[in-house]
Amino acid sequence: MAYAPLFHEIHSEFFQALCRIINAIANGKHMTRADILQQLPNLDWSGQERANELIDTIFLFHPDGYACLFLDKPIAPRATTAELIWLRTMLDDQEAAFLLPAPLREKLQTKLANVPSWPLGKIWQTVQEQGDDHTPLQQYLAVIWQALRENRQIACSSRDAKGQLHEGVCSPCRLEYDAAANRFYLIVWLPQEARASKMRVAAIESIRCLDAPIAAGTKEAFQSFLASRRQSVKLRIERQNNAVERSFMMFASYDKEASYDEETDTYTIRLYYYDFDRHEILQQILSLGSAATVLEPDDMRESIVKRLQATWQYIQQKP
Repeated sequence: MAYAPLFHEIHSEFFQALCRIINAIANGKHMTRADILQQLPNLDWSGQERANELIDTIFLFHPDGYACLFLDKPIAPRATTAELIWLRTMLDDQEAAFLLPAPLREKLQTKLANVPSWPLGKIWQTVQEQGDDHTPLQQYLAVIWQALRENRQIACSSRDAKGQLHEGVCSPCRLEYDAAANRFYLIVWLPQEARASKMRVAAIESIRCLDAPIAAGTKEAFQSFLASRRQSVKLRIERQNNAVERSFMMFASYDKEASYDEETDTYTIRLYYYDFDRHEILQQILSLGSAATVLEPDDMRESIVKRLQATWQYIQQKP
């Protein structure tokens, strides 16, 4: 998501699509004008004429309708200076070590020895001191990343919030990082129960990557499961105690729609989440205090009211 503003503009989606098309033709693939248009990303062309003009500046067409290149050569990938600096910085960051196998990481560090890296202490700063300690999680994150990359199942054991141990074989679907809470989460698919489960990586006690591949159809089943459990909540956020800034940071990982009312100087935010995130959403809303008002749905409002009433009763009972 940060790719477009971080790196050079020529490495846009459109540029990458053109590179793929050119390299495919250079490797012998037959593509007509219609094939090329179909491969390009959806852009505001203001009509087909402008798109065809661009295509004619890049490709020649045989009488049989297939495209060929002015120069019969593929396009070699070229990293920009910003990309090389970013890569060197990522390689030097121990918290990102799990993303690459150690031999490849060391090889890249050697290759980029003369490339400067961004000074982490000046460019980035830690905004959340609590949450997960990433150092002991590196081995777990590396196994999860390997399983996701190689499309393989995992065997793991973890404890839930009540301390109950869960063990079994599952398919990893998504690795998430909550920047506000500084926590890693793993979402897995449980084929025997035909459902997804979300766990904190810090709660994992053991994990290993299996040789067995993730079963065909798992991705589709997972997406269908998510679609059937998608919910939303509508909030009004007032400008007090940095609630606006806090809410946008806390809910950064969720799909949302926001609007600003100049008359009341308030923001209205609609958050989209999955039912297994409901407890987390409730806790985050409560942390905003009186600056947040749940507008809908009614069951979420009732849950907030019940929690506030329980808290008040507990305070009243204290000596």
